Amino acid sequence: MKMIHIAVPDSQNATLEGYLLDCEISLGQEKRRPAVLVCPGGGYMYCSPREAEPVALSYAARGFHAFILRYSTGAAAAGFAPLGEVSWAIGFLRENSEQWNIDPEKIVVCGFSAGGHLALAAGLLAQNKPNAMILGYPVASAPANERINFLLKILEGKQEVSEEDARKYDLISKITPQAPPVFLVATAEDMLTQYGALPIAKAYSDLGMNYELHIFQYGPHGSSLGTEVSADGNARKRDFAYSHWQELSVQWLYKTFGAPVLTADKPEGKIGQFLAQQGLSLDKKTQR
Repeated sequence: MKMIHIAVPDSQNATLEGYLLDCEISLGQEKRRPAVLVCPGGGYMYCSPREAEPVALSYAARGFHAFILRYSTGAAAAGFAPLGEVSWAIGFLRENSEQWNIDPEKIVVCGFSAGGHLALAAGLLAQNKPNAMILGYPVASAPANERINFLLKILEGKQEVSEEDARKYDLISKITPQAPPVFLVATAEDMLTQYGALPIAKAYSDLGMNYELHIFQYGPHGSSLGTEVSADGNARKRDFAYSHWQELSVQWLYKTFGAPVLTADKPEGKIGQFLAQQGLSLDKKTQR
């Protein structure tokens, strides 16, 4: 595995981190693999570490190149700066797809909470759009009320926000038939589900578009993977049933992009290739 760390141009402190898998032993018949770009949540105030590295590594373990966009937050996010940063990141992955063995037509953006808002905005509004989206308990609209209008205040860079501001960042009305396929996960006990996963699914359903929705009964907002790795000591953010969402998302990606083709008769690695040249194999069933 090769790791990269790149500063996002024209940004105060945004960075792109990546985990590039060794493609000498290819997954299937082609060396090029899909890539997952993770946008952590954090209310546009910070980037949650629980929704960054643990998520990226979980996708890397399933054969995807994985990246983390630590986008601008706080005052630096004003003017919706993160949208330009995620667009740059997607374009940067496509520009480097050949040398990094990325399939440029299989780039997924995966976002949580405010990062889910950003990921959805990338799919709808960015100059460089992803080919699919995975959204964990996303915020798709932020009504101008005191419970969640802090998102609007950060993105607008002002102390008071209006209904007009809320409409500006309401992404539900911007979903069109050209939007990328989406995988949605949330929980029934999360009050923000009504402002994210449910209306997104309804919009996609009304348009007859490709989506998959999973609403689990238990799990607070910000549950990330729902495992010990991402719980950070918080027992409420560890739930066995909810934790299945990540595997479900992988299977959805296989259905959306096509599953890896595994060939039983293909020698694996240099040792396998050497043995094949000698008419030998480590597999008892194929010994000659």
